[in-house]
Amino acid sequence: MTRTLGITSLISLILAGCGSVPTGKVDNTPPQREKFTVQFDGGYSLDYQLERKISSMNGKSCYAFITGTLSNQSKQTLSRKSVLDFIVISEGKQLFRDITNPVADIPPGGRAMFEMVDSPVHKDGCPTYEKINVSLRKMVVE
Repeated sequence: MTRTLGITSLISLILAGCGSVPTGKVDNTPPQREKFTVQFDGGYSLDYQLERKISSMNGKSCYAFITGTLSNQSKQTLSRKSVLDFIVISEGKQLFRDITNPVADIPPGGRAMFEMVDSPVHKDGCPTYEKINVSLRKMVVE
């Protein structure tokens, strides 16, 4: 009896979700994950993604982080002391800036992740990131 009641309850819960009608609510938040590629002079390229999250604490604060990989197509080993400089622009002004480094030296033909870039917490939702300027200050291993 208890087993039958449990199975019936489970089936009822599953079927209740199937019959729901969309509310028509429009999601005005920007895309949660965007991917980019940057080609630098000298044989270096960067593949990165920007991911935005809404805070579970209040449901409206937003933060973002940037992760990715730096590739070396040059003939020199790129040092882990090289710097990637990210400048995020919103409404024509600098919203935030952060610098990071590869997690390892990158030999010719190799790639390495870089340390994650974090945005500040935006308390009233996700602002539009109009542009992200990225520069590479390279250091090579001699």
